[in-house]
Amino acid sequence: MDKRNGYRRHSGAGKVIAAVLLILVLLCGAAWFVLFRINQFSLSVQLLGDKETTQEYGRPYQDPGVVVSMRGSLFWKKGFRPKHAKLKVTGKVDENHLGKYTLSYTASMLHWHGSTQRSVQVVDTQCPVITLEEDIQGQTHPGGKYQEPGYKAWDNCDGDITDRVVRKEERGKITYAVVDSSGNPATAEREIPYYDPQPPVISLEGGETYAITVGTFYEDPGYHAMDDVDGDLTGQVTVEGEVNWLQPGVYPVVYTVSDAYQNVATVTRNVEVVAQPRPEKTWPQEKTIYLTFDDGPGPYTKQLLDVLDAYGVKATFFVTDSGYDSVMKEIVNRGHSIGIHTVSHKYDEIYASPEAYFADLLGMQDIIYRNTGVKTTLMRFPGGSSNLVSRKSCEGIMTVLSEAVQDAGFQYFDWNVDSDDAGRARKAEEVFDNVVEGVSKGRVSAVLQHDIHGYSVEAVEKILKWGQENGYTFRPLEQNSPGFHHGINN
Repeated sequence: MDKRNGYRRHSGAGKVIAAVLLILVLLCGAAWFVLFRINQFSLSVQLLGDKETTQEYGRPYQDPGVVVSMRGSLFWKKGFRPKHAKLKVTGKVDENHLGKYTLSYTASMLHWHGSTQRSVQVVDTQCPVITLEEDIQGQTHPGGKYQEPGYKAWDNCDGDITDRVVRKEERGKITYAVVDSSGNPATAEREIPYYDPQPPVISLEGGETYAITVGTFYEDPGYHAMDDVDGDLTGQVTVEGEVNWLQPGVYPVVYTVSDAYQNVATVTRNVEVVAQPRPEKTWPQEKTIYLTFDDGPGPYTKQLLDVLDAYGVKATFFVTDSGYDSVMKEIVNRGHSIGIHTVSHKYDEIYASPEAYFADLLGMQDIIYRNTGVKTTLMRFPGGSSNLVSRKSCEGIMTVLSEAVQDAGFQYFDWNVDSDDAGRARKAEEVFDNVVEGVSKGRVSAVLQHDIHGYSVEAVEKILKWGQENGYTFRPLEQNSPGFHHGINN
């Protein structure tokens, strides 16, 4: 074999291999170039921890750090951590100064770069501390000013803030309050060791003895309580005791108050409920008729007054608030007796309670006084003292009222002759017959009629003629007239 031919053959094969390898290298390079171009790698910096965070004033700041990653758009989307990336951090957190600080993180590798930032707010959330000096005084005397032992306020950020403390002295204690520049509050309290042997003083307006008449609603005249240390204690006074304004007697009302040192003061007011003396009743010697008219004045009252004038007779009118105010005045001007009946004549309201009845009674008395100038004490219970209708509203009320009104200075009148003009009698003749029948049974009679009924008023003239012809005297009721009291049924 020709050696030269063999060398040539080997030389040709080597060139082929070299060419193939070169082609492969070029293809790989081209592949990597295309891969990097298409995959679009990027270098990112990801914060560990929060992007915005707070740092307590005065405490060392520990940065949570970052993670540097290389990511592709097609491959390695989750990224990988490059070993040769360089990280640079700029900015610094000053833990000893309040404020907002920015930390910048920048990573680089070859021609790739990435960055991010973190915001750190240095804050002060610690409340100041108030320190109270020991109280070496021990006590202060009544009326004396408490001597402040001293106090200090310190804040971890602001330092000494004693001059910002607000001091408030109240009854039995002192409150200290302060707020630092970050708005953190602090409070402290000190009890004041008062020495106060003096009890408060209670003053009673109206005196320690106080009198009212039966039927007068009791209202406390008033009181004041003062203490040499605590000042005005009126609002802390307790009042015990009830006054029965319907029953004569002496009722103690006790006023009690204590100061901050537990000194107790007690004062008693004795309220005397006084019964008015009752007039002595006088029965006429001659045959007498008391004509009485309830529930008016009404549209027939003036006609009735004219008839009475014509015969020179005086009667008694137990009036209501019926709207005929001017007629009330005329009743008085013509010399007749005027008495209280009721404002409303509503049984369920009037007899709901003793308080309700007296409100009605006194209200009607005032109406009469305003229209006539007469403050009458003559009265008649709606339904009479023997009524049963009051049981529906208040059990036993008539037993109480029948005594209470007399103790209050009123004279109540019932009747012993009923014309029945509010019942079955609907004609003047029937009214006349009922009156004559009733009057004929006794020497002294109180006749019940109602001047709101025309037929009852029409019967009056005939009654007057009959009475005068049969020797009767007609009289108006007065304070000492007989009351003709019924038996109490409630």
